[in-house]
Amino acid sequence: MPEQNAIPCQAEAAMSRIVAHLASLDGTELYPAATDAQIADFERDQDVTLPATFKQWLRISDGGRLCFPAGIELFGVARPPLLELDDPYTPDGGWLVAGMMLDTDLVLVSLNGEETVIYNREGDTFDDAVYYRDFLAFLEDVPHQLDIKEDTAGTLGT
Repeated sequence: MPEQNAIPCQAEAAMSRIVAHLASLDGTELYPAATDAQIADFERDQDVTLPATFKQWLRISDGGRLCFPAGIELFGVARPPLLELDDPYTPDGGWLVAGMMLDTDLVLVSLNGEETVIYNREGDTFDDAVYYRDFLAFLEDVPHQLDIKEDTAGTLGT
């Protein structure tokens, strides 16, 4: 029986392509994949259901550092964030901290759908948050968020 919130094959291929592209960027270190058992244990222990595209990311990489030192730290289920689900610095309303930007803005995934946002932690507001339809769309936008330019040959330059 297929997973209830599984993502289509083309989305899996896009995720793999994007992750390979991100892995090629200077200062990037991706951690080994989480197992389905680790993901299921995390969901059970935290009493949450993770978004399908975030689970797909975890099956490729259980977090890592993208474009460090000026980049993004992403968390996983074997390497969860230091902030707990009920931490006062995380917003209420069903969000999981999936990462942190250099400026301490948080990368949040919805526990009520697929949405991912970059949340202004210091402002404690969603007013200026950057919204993505899902974690895949967020990963696609990482080079833009980090101001990495692509040259005309399609390779990245700074």
